[in-house]
Amino acid sequence: MADARQQLLAELHEPSGVLTALDDKQAGDLLRLLHRRAAAERAALDTAITAALSALPRLVRIPARAVLFGK
Repeated sequence: MADARQQLLAELHEPSGVLTALDDKQAGDLLRLLHRRAAAERAALDTAITAALSALPRLVRIPARAVLFGK
């Protein structure tokens, strides 16, 4: 956990006095929260994309997905 503060600073790409004031446990907790939030956002985006594509007729879904996201 000694490098949690450095990982947090690298993740946020912006050093701040507040972040340097955190101890290692706090920096590690904040880093874990950021990673969890990013994972939740990716899951929500995937769900939204799936819902949007499901509104299309079945024969159009596969080509639409290929056009939007590549193969």
